[in-house]
Amino acid sequence: MRAKANFLFPVLLAIALAAAAKYPHDTLSDEALVKYARPLHGSQDFAAYPKPGVIGVHHGVNVVVEVRCSDVCPDYTRLVIHYDAAPGADCRAAGGREVDVLMPFAIAVRNEKFCVPAVLADEKLYTAP
Repeated sequence: MRAKANFLFPVLLAIALAAAAKYPHDTLSDEALVKYARPLHGSQDFAAYPKPGVIGVHHGVNVVVEVRCSDVCPDYTRLVIHYDAAPGADCRAAGGREVDVLMPFAIAVRNEKFCVPAVLADEKLYTAP
């Protein structure tokens, strides 16, 4: 009986810890994402925009800041905070939401799909300006 308990306890502990830490490698919580995005949303202070790249991990997926400018910089600069996941099945698997964003392209703009964290989609905080 004691041998069963010695074996069963570590197995149950591992299952409990795995359930409690669904995304153990996350560096960004929902609250942290909102706090990061809120001052950028609607901002036209282009000099204050962060450098493009990965800002952290949320729900096991890299979160990326993309800053794009076209022919008249910085007047037509656009910032998008999104998952490093393709729209469609990958986005749904990450728990993201697909959104269309008008992005600068040459001397025009075009709609592009991005996979954004649900918390940013709900509060419409995924883009600037």
